[in-house]
Amino acid sequence: MSEETVEQVAQPETATVMETPAEVASGGSGNEFLELIPEELRGHPSISPIKDVGNLARSYVNAQKLIGADKIPMPVNPTDEDLDRIYSRLGTPEAATGYELPVDGNIITEEVASNYADIAHKLRLTPDQAKGVLDYYKSTVEQSGAATMEQVEVARENTESVLKQEWGRAYEQKVQAASSVAQEFANPEMFDLTLQDGSKLGDNPEFIKAFAKIADFRQSVTSEDTVAEMSQSGIMTPASAQAEVDAILNDRSHAYWDRKNPIAREQAVKRVSDLMSQIHG
Repeated sequence: MSEETVEQVAQPETATVMETPAEVASGGSGNEFLELIPEELRGHPSISPIKDVGNLARSYVNAQKLIGADKIPMPVNPTDEDLDRIYSRLGTPEAATGYELPVDGNIITEEVASNYADIAHKLRLTPDQAKGVLDYYKSTVEQSGAATMEQVEVARENTESVLKQEWGRAYEQKVQAASSVAQEFANPEMFDLTLQDGSKLGDNPEFIKAFAKIADFRQSVTSEDTVAEMSQSGIMTPASAQAEVDAILNDRSHAYWDRKNPIAREQAVKRVSDLMSQIHG
């Protein structure tokens, strides 16, 4: 058979499922065609599955289709060396340094990329596979980070709402006093501790109120300007303002009830009015 003839036979006519010679030759009518071939070939293992001349021809044609195809031998019980050879043919680089991994300096640092390349090489990943897994990891971390930031922001807004409702117009004053005491006595890393609900300790309303109470206590027993000057503005919490209003209204000897002293009474009425505005905003 000429080279031209071989080339024509080897060209696949259509995209069909490739069968091995043994697969296409199995079965048959059982004719004794072995007498038609040389005796030295009759006992060859590749001949034994073939039952007749027709299947012999089909086996030959399919064998010609396989000629020239890039084939990878698959051992029955592959060793590590066998697997290295197979995956190398599939594209796994010879060393971990063969992976070209994107480094962003944030999620994927040089160290992360280097450690990941070692793992990818041990798993015999191809460059495309390694990059695909790394891209998925980066995307997952980014989504998780965005969700965490959103959660932190929601927690801060909730804390602000709770404290403003409780402290009213004294909110800014109380927060500044609490912040001053916290910065003076607490480790800054404490504020970033994550609570069970995912929020930060520094954004917890009870934590802030605790330091505000410490500031109030220090103000009551000391004359330090760092805290005292914040309490000189006359702004009170709704609870404190209500307590003073109740004390004035329940004290019949207070100037608020003294019509014989119009100047003092006017000042007392104004004080109650100011307190009511702080209570009701």
